[in-house]
Amino acid sequence: MSEEIKKVINQFQNSTILVIGDFMIDEYVIGKVDRISPEAPVPVVQEVQTKRVPGGAGNVVCNVTSLGARVLATGIMGADEPGKDMIRMMVSLGLNQKDIFLYEAEDRPTTIKTRILAGNQQVCRLDREKKLPLSKEIEDSIVSFLSKHKDQIGGIIISDYDKGVVTPRLIQETVKIAKENQIFVAVDPQVTHFESYKMVDVLTPNHHEAGRFLGRSLETDESVENAGMEINQRLNSAMSLITRGEKGMSLIESETKSCRHFPTRAREVFDVTGAGDTVISIFTLAMISGATREQAVHLSNAGAGIVVGKIGAATISSEDLMNVL
Repeated sequence: MSEEIKKVINQFQNSTILVIGDFMIDEYVIGKVDRISPEAPVPVVQEVQTKRVPGGAGNVVCNVTSLGARVLATGIMGADEPGKDMIRMMVSLGLNQKDIFLYEAEDRPTTIKTRILAGNQQVCRLDREKKLPLSKEIEDSIVSFLSKHKDQIGGIIISDYDKGVVTPRLIQETVKIAKENQIFVAVDPQVTHFESYKMVDVLTPNHHEAGRFLGRSLETDESVENAGMEINQRLNSAMSLITRGEKGMSLIESETKSCRHFPTRAREVFDVTGAGDTVISIFTLAMISGATREQAVHLSNAGAGIVVGKIGAATISSEDLMNVL
């Protein structure tokens, strides 16, 4: 590992990132299967263990925190006990409670995604949620919060899981404030709002999301290159970092009209849950910590290679990153 890369990783601890998006709880019910139900042709899972971790934007927060940076978190949660649990979980993982600004929404519960696992295999997933756009009052509060803290942050991550927090107006206001204050903006996009992510620094869709936005399948290097160029042109974005599962990831840049492909660093893939959160967390931190774009992708690729080898949404530390490199 070069001294330049070490310097970048060590700089993480001096960085502050604002995470805006859909906060939720990822619940894992882990069990074993010995028989098929007599009531229907489905497996009977005998529960052995249940665990809960912050999910969605919460997983991004945990990734950035684990890497040593300060995080400001803003979005919504339900006015319920799971929402309070989610905050407690983030604090227990290292986030400072005074940096958490999740507004209680009376019109919806805190989103919970429950995954039933038997061994290393996901049997099914149960989502408890209510998708509604933000009220103007909460939307104004999030924009006001961003404006108030703009001088403290080097980067913004918009983590969009299409649960209602990330609205077109919130995207526009966030990008406007960021451009005025030279703040790096990264977006983990949803197809629903893809057309609204204009003038951001980097979009990090997977190849399925990018393909759905453009209305075609992206299977070859050439198709990914053309897709990235078209996305950058249509949205006036600086870069697209398209993640491609076992094929690694591809960085397509607007200014140079270039594309570079990076093979996966994963040795074994058990679960891709949360891998995109790790990629956008590391890439954003690296970019605001002095890395070149190529270095930022190498670091992100190495981090993703670690988390897909674990079950469930996982995080890594700066030490993990140093070790794998």
